[in-house]
Amino acid sequence: MLTRGRTALAAVGVVAVLVLTGQLIVQASEVAGTPGTASGGGTPAVSGAPDPVTVTRPPQVPTPAPASAAPAPPVSSAEPAAPTLPDPAGPAVLPPLTAPYDTVLGFHGTGKVAYLTFDDGPTRYTGQLLDILAAAGVKATFCQIGSQLAGFPDVERRLIADGHTLCNHSWTHPENIAALPGAQIDQQIGTTQQAFAQFGVTARYFRAPGGDFGKTTTLRQLCQRYQTRPLGWSVDPQDWKKPGVTKIVQTVLSTVSPGAIILLHDGGGTDRNQTIAGLPGIISRLQGLGYTLAALPPDGPD
Repeated sequence: MLTRGRTALAAVGVVAVLVLTGQLIVQASEVAGTPGTASGGGTPAVSGAPDPVTVTRPPQVPTPAPASAAPAPPVSSAEPAAPTLPDPAGPAVLPPLTAPYDTVLGFHGTGKVAYLTFDDGPTRYTGQLLDILAAAGVKATFCQIGSQLAGFPDVERRLIADGHTLCNHSWTHPENIAALPGAQIDQQIGTTQQAFAQFGVTARYFRAPGGDFGKTTTLRQLCQRYQTRPLGWSVDPQDWKKPGVTKIVQTVLSTVSPGAIILLHDGGGTDRNQTIAGLPGIISRLQGLGYTLAALPPDGPD
C-alpha cells in the first residue's frame, strides 16, 4: 500500500512539472517577438525627401525580456531592470490617424538651424560623441534601441543630464516593423517607452528602423497612441557604411539646408570611429556656414 502511494505521488509530480514547463514555454514564445537587425541609411518617406530605401546589417540587439519579469522602481546607481512587456494582445481598436502623426518629420523650424540625430545606441561609442558635443556646446537628438538601455545606464543618465533629446527607435530594431502585426508594433514602442520611464523621461519621437513607416497607417496610428511624432531625416551621409571621414563630412555639408534633420549613428553593429572622427568637422563647418545646431524640442515640435 505504501509503495502504491509513493508511485502515485511521483506520477503527480511528473505531471505538475510538465504543466509548469509547458506554461514557461508558452510565455517565452509569446514575448520572443521578431528578432531585429540594426541599421540606418536609406531615406524615409518625408515631406521634401526621396522615397524610402531599406538596408540591413547583421543583428546586434537582444530580444525583449520575458513577460514575467517585474519592472523595478527607478534607481540612481544600479542598472535599471528590463520593463514588463505591454499586453501582447495589443490595442483592440486604434483611433483614426490625425495630424501631426499622419506625416513623417524630415525638417523642423525656421531660419538657419540644423538638427544632429544619432541612431542605434546607446553603445560604447555614445560617450565619445557626448564628449564632442559637450566640448562644442551642442545639443542633439538620440534615437535609441530600448533593449540596449539597461546595458549603459551611466551613459544614459549623462545623456539626459546633458540636455539631449530622446527618440524611441523600437525595442529590437526590426527592419520590417511597419509590416508587423499591430500587437507586435505596440510591444516594440511601448516597451521602449517603459524603459525610458525608468530614467525619468518620456520620448516624444519615434523613428522607424530603416526609416520605413510602411504603406499602411498602423505604425503611425500607434505613434499617435503613444504621442511619439514620426521622425525621419533629410540629410543622410550613410555613415553606417563607413565611406570614410571626408565623405561623411562632405555629404552633410553638400546636402544640408535650413531646418534639416541630419542622420548619423552611435550604434549599428559595427564600429563608429568614422562618425566620431567626422563629427567635430561637421559641427565646426556647419557653424562656419552660419548654422545653429540644436536638439529637437524634447516635448515634441510645435
